[in-house]
Amino acid sequence: MNFKSIWVLGSTSEIAISLCIELANNGCNKFHLISRKKSDNEFLVQILKQYKDIEITVEEVDLLDKDNNYKYSVKNYDLYLITAGYLGDSNLASFEEEECTKIINTNFLSLIPFIKNIISHDRLIREGALWVFSSVAADRGRPSNYIYGAAKSGLTVFCEGLALKYINSKFKVRVLKAGFIDTRMSKGKAPPFLTTKPKAIAKYLLKTAHNSGVEYLPGWWRYIMIIVKLLPNKLASKL
Repeated sequence: MNFKSIWVLGSTSEIAISLCIELANNGCNKFHLISRKKSDNEFLVQILKQYKDIEITVEEVDLLDKDNNYKYSVKNYDLYLITAGYLGDSNLASFEEEECTKIINTNFLSLIPFIKNIISHDRLIREGALWVFSSVAADRGRPSNYIYGAAKSGLTVFCEGLALKYINSKFKVRVLKAGFIDTRMSKGKAPPFLTTKPKAIAKYLLKTAHNSGVEYLPGWWRYIMIIVKLLPNKLASKL
């Protein structure tokens, strides 16, 4: 699949930045970048401007703003990428409703209106793709991040349902259960041997651009999570 345009929700994430650069190297020339603050996109914008005939638009969206107009930025793009997310403070979220709600809304509920507007009848009849980043945290509730995991689980099931519903469509839905990736959000939370670089993730995604449905990222996380899900409760309570 040859992507000439991309719409990105969560454009300041290291994964989104790496993927946009790889796409530019492969001839993509239209980028719509969405983040909480427009100024945060300046780093990526300056990199993309080095390529010829590049069209870049930047949009500011606060996912927690209930007055968001979800329709005005969702137009006709080849690839839609959602990497927006918020790990949050799990300890704080266990006792404070505000932090708990922020984690659930940012990682799940606030993304649904965007996804529903992307998956329109007109878009489904043309070739393209929606890639949504979820997490391996969705596979089992763990004391260290069960609220984040619950939000990602909801997002995964919702998008998996879409992928199956439109399995015969030209437009493909891909749900990516990511393991530890070397980003600001996961810094210091994982051993190096379990961590993958964003650039490697971006290259893999473009090599497997026709994939759809749910997959682990990298693929070997599937086997790690099989073990995690089989752990007795007493051991799982230590995770």
